[in-house]
Amino acid sequence: MKLLSHLLIFMLGIGLSTAAAAPDTPPWQPIGQYTHPNIRESSGIVTSRQFEGVYWTLNDSGNPATLYATKLNGELIQEVAIKGSGNFDWEALGIDDKNQLWIGEIGNNSRLRFDLKVVVIAEPNPFTETEAKVIASYPYRYPNENVDAEGLFIVEDIPYIVSKERERAVLYRFPALKADTKQVLERVGEFVEAKFITGAGVSEDGTRLAVCTYDALWVYHGAAGNLAQMIQDTPWSLPHRFYGEAVCFDGDDLILTNEARDIYHLPQFWYEREWALPPKDTRSAIDLLPKTATHGVTVQIEDYRTAGIAIGGSHIAFTPEGVGETASLTVPVEVRYRDVYEIRAVLTRGQEYGQVQLSVNGTAVGTPYDCYSSEPIAGTLVSFGTAPLNAGENRITLSPVGKSSEATGYKIGVDSYQVLNASPYVKRYMVLGPFPKTDVNTVNELLRTQGQLDLKKTYTGIDGKAVHWREATTRTDGYLDLRRDLSPTPMTAGYALVYVHAAKVTDSMMLIGSDDEIAVWLNGTEIHRKNIDAGATADANAVPCQLKAGWNTVLCQKVDNGWSWGLYLRFTDADGILRYATQPAE
Repeated sequence: MKLLSHLLIFMLGIGLSTAAAAPDTPPWQPIGQYTHPNIRESSGIVTSRQFEGVYWTLNDSGNPATLYATKLNGELIQEVAIKGSGNFDWEALGIDDKNQLWIGEIGNNSRLRFDLKVVVIAEPNPFTETEAKVIASYPYRYPNENVDAEGLFIVEDIPYIVSKERERAVLYRFPALKADTKQVLERVGEFVEAKFITGAGVSEDGTRLAVCTYDALWVYHGAAGNLAQMIQDTPWSLPHRFYGEAVCFDGDDLILTNEARDIYHLPQFWYEREWALPPKDTRSAIDLLPKTATHGVTVQIEDYRTAGIAIGGSHIAFTPEGVGETASLTVPVEVRYRDVYEIRAVLTRGQEYGQVQLSVNGTAVGTPYDCYSSEPIAGTLVSFGTAPLNAGENRITLSPVGKSSEATGYKIGVDSYQVLNASPYVKRYMVLGPFPKTDVNTVNELLRTQGQLDLKKTYTGIDGKAVHWREATTRTDGYLDLRRDLSPTPMTAGYALVYVHAAKVTDSMMLIGSDDEIAVWLNGTEIHRKNIDAGATADANAVPCQLKAGWNTVLCQKVDNGWSWGLYLRFTDADGILRYATQPAE
């Protein structure tokens, strides 16, 4: 499947070392990453129960039939070749009480596979063995419809499989273990809340079941032995931005991996409280401390446990040296180009915390945020609002400005900062297609123009059908879903058109994110072309361009290679002068 990428943050990146798993890593930052080149993506993970500090993972479709033993930080311990089974679409990994590893050949994107199975091996010693043999194979089919699946776990020596469906998640189980005999799975039940599951894991005592998706995590909990009831009860749930692909328990803590090969450690303390997780792509306040300027404040690095929060990680804590006096902490943040940006900070809250105002280059942004809380909470992502930033270095200032009546002090705790492009996305387009991919050059010549297109003209599309321009609206996040709007088949092409009005000649950056193949013409001149083997990510590419005074024609060609099909598009607009329209007369 396609690699889903994170939102591009236009600022200095965070330097993470994977040489050793950092004991002071908060749950929203990766504790490590798979650096071994053969681990291309982690589609399943389990914690070894007999080899301390060992975590097994595997790749999905099209890769060698190999398991990888790693440390928690992702460092490779051993590759173990699996004899007796190929890897057509491995998607999951389970472990049982007999220290056996169960490999799920359960991927079924097409819903046309009839050779689904789970195979089992005795867990090899990762420090001495390089091969393991399949000791049993368990083929299966579903009771009614053929579905995709990426979640697998073992309870009392019975494999359980979780379907991957957009509208629901269904739990199935093998009725019994009969090697080499295709069995019809039993339907256990449908999960409350969870859907489109990409990974699953069960605690060793059977009282907790975790399932993950690209943007959320659910932990079901209850009495062991009654999974049908457990998945009907309200779970602990956490949204995240990890694009989770696999999850397992390590004691009662959770280990989560993604296709980007990141590894996360989520403490029981955190998920039981269902505290929101800020994004990983933030700039560490501790890393910025050598460049930080202070005025009238006492500053220290304080770990979260000292602050009364049972997680790893530290923050910068500062307090005014005198009540009522002007105090501030200023850090430099760089951006690549001038634009309007949303300014965020990851703050700590608690009884001794006060109110904080954020300013950019000397100008206050938004209103003060009150950090008081009756209990200590780390990792609160606060958006202060938007402000124009200049290309290069800018100054972000935090100032204590008072406290609530319940607070016992004026303390401020900042973990990290985040700066995001905030210019508006194009929200309305004219779209055309689908066309056969083989016709794109001919259609390009028909459409490429420096002026206004004839939006009433009819063209010949797939299977000789007449197609014409029609209006399409993006999702709320700015994503134009051409699969929804044009209903293509793979290897077809479509077009999206928008007009951009500038009051004067304007140097800008076109920020575009696409999947598959993309080409863009501005006023008839090609300014961008790329083939992307990944899902669309907003602002993935920044293309310098010049908009002429008046209306500018922006034409995007999109080729669909399968799965998702769409794009994000906007232009930098620090002064707020650009307008978008589907017709120049608007």
